[in-house]
Amino acid sequence: MKVPFNAAVVLLAICAAPIAFAQTPTPKKKKGAKPAASASASATEDTPPPPPPAPEPAPSDSSSKDSAPKDDAKSTKTDASASAASGWDSSDTREDPNKKYQFIGLRYRGTIIPQFFESLFVDDGATVYSNSIGIEWDRRQDGQSMIPWLMYSDYGMGDTLFLTKGKDPNLNTEYSVVNSSLKALYVGIDELWSMPLADHLEFEYGFGVGIGVVFGDLHNNWVYPDPNGALHPTSGNTGPLTECPNASTPTCDNGSHQNSQDNKTGGYVEKNWFNGGGVPVVFPHIAFPQLGLRYKPIKQVEARVQLGFQITGFWFGLSVDYGLEKPPTDDAGGGAGGETPAPKKKHKKDTDQGDQPSDDASKGDKN
Repeated sequence: MKVPFNAAVVLLAICAAPIAFAQTPTPKKKKGAKPAASASASATEDTPPPPPPAPEPAPSDSSSKDSAPKDDAKSTKTDASASAASGWDSSDTREDPNKKYQFIGLRYRGTIIPQFFESLFVDDGATVYSNSIGIEWDRRQDGQSMIPWLMYSDYGMGDTLFLTKGKDPNLNTEYSVVNSSLKALYVGIDELWSMPLADHLEFEYGFGVGIGVVFGDLHNNWVYPDPNGALHPTSGNTGPLTECPNASTPTCDNGSHQNSQDNKTGGYVEKNWFNGGGVPVVFPHIAFPQLGLRYKPIKQVEARVQLGFQITGFWFGLSVDYGLEKPPTDDAGGGAGGETPAPKKKHKKDTDQGDQPSDDASKGDKN
């Protein structure tokens, strides 16, 4: 049986094709080279997917419990402080009779020794004025003030002519000129009671006592007639007088002065008690009555104007004191003395939970 030529050619081509493919040489791989991979496969295998974000840790029960009392305490303290501040009025100077008030300040007193007061002991003379300044501490309760004080007094006096009490004013030997540089340091206490007159104003009455140490010099010098003298007696006909410079000056010897043991010439200084003289070393302070007005414009300030009488004469006084009363404070929510308590330490469990990722986050990273 003859096969047609064309069909035989087709069959031959079909049979020869596998042989031809099998005989085609396979290209050699380059040394060290890897087979190429697709971009998607390489990215999938080499780069791991980013982990999901770690969830925020839920607040623990302990931290919630700690924050709640702190917020409540802070709110309570703020409200209490605001309430105390709103109730403080510095112009309200009313005083609680059961409460003690304290003031510290300065005082001044001017003392007048009038000539008629000196006339009880000597004749002639002149009105003398002395100054005193000091510090005081007013301790006050229920309308009564107890005021301890410390005061310095200056009894300085220029040349003043005195006549011995009851002696003949026409004899120059009965006169002497006195010059004082005496001073004193006193310590004492005043007791005062007050009566309200109006808002911020009170009337006060009481007394004061104290003791002082006297120091300084008291010059007592005899005089003699001198037409050019600067000293002029207010009585008698002796004419101008001058201090005796020494005992050789006429009428300046001891015999002319009742045989005095001391020659009081040339700026003679009187002896004090320690040396057998008449100048006191200590001197009492007794002031009675003591009257005045107390003015308190605000809680922290008080002022006084006073008048009175004491052993050395009439006096008037001024004082200004600063009050130690402070606005009320509230220590709610604080420690002793209003201190803020130290913050509580975080629990280790809370710290660990806040710092480490959760188990779910770790599992997400592994996947």
